[in-house]
Amino acid sequence: MKGLQAGTPIGFLAAMGAFRHVVEMREQLGEVRLLWERETTDWHAVFVTEKGTSGEALLELLTGRVCGLKTRPEFAWADQIKKNSPERFREAAEQCRDEQDWFAAFGSELALTKGTLQSTDFDMTGGQQKFLQKLRESWIALSGERKEAAELLREALFGPWMYRPSKGPEAENSHSMGLDPSTILQGAFTAAEPASIKDKRGVRGAIFLAFEALPFYPCVYDGRLRTGGFGEERGTDGKWRRYFEWCVWREALGANTVRTLLLREPEEWTRQRGIAARYRSERVSLNKDYCALAAAELVRN
Repeated sequence: MKGLQAGTPIGFLAAMGAFRHVVEMREQLGEVRLLWERETTDWHAVFVTEKGTSGEALLELLTGRVCGLKTRPEFAWADQIKKNSPERFREAAEQCRDEQDWFAAFGSELALTKGTLQSTDFDMTGGQQKFLQKLRESWIALSGERKEAAELLREALFGPWMYRPSKGPEAENSHSMGLDPSTILQGAFTAAEPASIKDKRGVRGAIFLAFEALPFYPCVYDGRLRTGGFGEERGTDGKWRRYFEWCVWREALGANTVRTLLLREPEEWTRQRGIAARYRSERVSLNKDYCALAAAELVRN
C-alpha cells in the first residue's frame, strides 16, 4: 500500500483506518496483519493476509464494505461532540451498542467544561465546523457512487496522492480537518483569507480512512481528558506542547497487538522491541478556533 506512508500523520492514520476495515473481512481474507516496509526515505504499509489476494481484489472488497455501510449511527447522534451534555452522550452510547469503541474515542462523560463535553484531541474543528457532521458528510460523499469510491480509495491506498481540485461543497472538497500538514492554509502565505478558499485540495479517500482509525485511540479521564496517541512535552521556552505520536514496525502484527502497541508509552517504542522508527506531529493552534497537526518529526530511538 504505497500510498499509505508513515512519514505524515494522515498517511499513518489512513493505514490504521484501512487496517480496521480489512481485519473485519475474515471470510474473504482470513486473518490480516500489518507491517511496514521502507522504500527510499519513507515507510509504507503492507497488509499480510492469511488467504492470498491481490491489491485489486482487496480494493474491491474495501470499496464494497465502505459503500455497504448503510448507516453510521456513531456519527448521527449529534453534529459535534463538544457542548453536548453527559446525559446525551450516555444516551447515544447506549443506543449504539455496536459502536462502543467509537464513543470511547470521542471523549468521556467525566471530562466536562462548564457542564458540557470535551472532545478528543483529533477534533480540531471550530467556528462553523462541526466534527461529527464533517465525519458524516465525508462518509456520505465517499460511499455514494461505487465507481468514484473505488478511485478515491485506490489513490489513498496505492498513490500517488494527487491533491486534485474538485467542485462542490466543502465536505466534497477534501477538507482534512487538521490531519494533513501539507494542506494547512496560513493567512500570511495565501492570496486570500484561508476561510474564503473553498478548494482545500486534500485526498478524500485518505481523509475518510484516517478518521476511521479513531477507535484505535480511546480517551480516558484522569482529572482531565486524555486522548490515546497524544502526549505532552515542555519546550525550552517553558510552554507545554501537545504531540500526536506514532511508530512503525517490521514484523506483521494482528489488530489486537497493534491496538496495544499504539497505546504504549512512546519511550517503550525501542529498536530492541522491534520498532523501526518513531514520529510525532505537534498539535498547533491556527487561531482561536482551529487546530492542526504540524509536519512530522522523526524521533530517533
